[in-house]
Amino acid sequence: MITYRLEKGTPLSILEIDTNFRELEQRLNAMEDQPITSALAIEQQEDVLIFKVDGEVISHVVLPKFQPLLKGEWKKDTPYQKGAWVNFNQALYGCQILHTSGETFEPKFWTLIFDGGRSDA
Repeated sequence: MITYRLEKGTPLSILEIDTNFRELEQRLNAMEDQPITSALAIEQQEDVLIFKVDGEVISHVVLPKFQPLLKGEWKKDTPYQKGAWVNFNQALYGCQILHTSGETFEPKFWTLIFDGGRSDA
């Protein structure tokens, strides 16, 4: 049995504190020895994740929708945040790192999404 300070009305003795920890340790050990019999399932329906335990719905999570920040043509001396998309040299790039552009386009800050100037023929 765990002894609570509020219920006792006075500070706990060292023996009571040790007894509390021993009781908690025994309870944890007993829980570890018990196999988990419930089954967690996660289903997705469009943009919603549905969490179930033993077939019973316990939670819904609406997934965020990715909305790129379309910034048009790349410009020098311009602040760009992660997720911004720009056009540069007939290609579409996505910003990967918060930065302010310099005098020239720096590929290390961008990921190529689509190369419109590429010819596969």
